Amino acid sequence: MLVYAAMIDNEAERCRFEDIYYGYRKQMLLVAQGILHDPGDAEDAVQNALLGIAQRIHSIPSGNEKIIRAYVLTAAKNAALSMLPKKKARDQLVDITEVSAASDEDMFEQVTAMRDYDLLLRIIRQLPARYRDVLMLVLVHGLSVKEAARVLRLREGTVRQQL
Repeated sequence: MLVYAAMIDNEAERCRFEDIYYGYRKQMLLVAQGILHDPGDAEDAVQNALLGIAQRIHSIPSGNEKIIRAYVLTAAKNAALSMLPKKKARDQLVDITEVSAASDEDMFEQVTAMRDYDLLLRIIRQLPARYRDVLMLVLVHGLSVKEAARVLRLREGTVRQQL
């Protein structure tokens, strides 16, 4: 908290940031955890989001709690989503002992599956945002319809329809 506060010169803006930090940090962690499924990664995402908020505190509207909450939780969601490709790559690292024991057919299937996955990601990224977000959360990141609805703040029926 002190590191972020030190970045802000204006005392009033520092107080606003502290209010955001203490008021929304836990909610931000829940959003990031829902996307990343890892407490350490979720904490990193929230720290990245808070850094961005501290840098832009002067442009965040004050007074309307709904707008502030939406802004802060969206920042956490975007920070978590931006970490997913690196997390996926890290999670897909193959242990060298497994490689030596794998047959050529197994290796071919793994490479083919990774190419298909990359093609799917490229296609999904070209879709309009409302469909892209739902597909990324459910198909790529493995969230349930209920979890995706909670992250996107939509009804479950809307998420199913967009899928």
